[in-house]
Amino acid sequence: MKALLPALFLAIVSVTAVFAKGGPAINDKCPVDGKTVRIIYRIFADKGTIAFCCVDCMEAYQKNPARYTVTVKEPGK
Repeated sequence: MKALLPALFLAIVSVTAVFAKGGPAINDKCPVDGKTVRIIYRIFADKGTIAFCCVDCMEAYQKNPARYTVTVKEPGK
């Protein structure tokens, strides 16, 4: 049992670090097609975490981010 505790602790810390990176998404609507975002499709940019509705939109944004405008959601939403 004592041998499992360090491994379990390391796993919890690793998972927490992955999900904590970038914080919450700065947008509610996909910058590529305007649909509601799903947080599993996200990138971490200088301005914050940008979320997308699907992997295709995320890849399109990454290829040419200057083409798309990210509408930042209102504070408190």
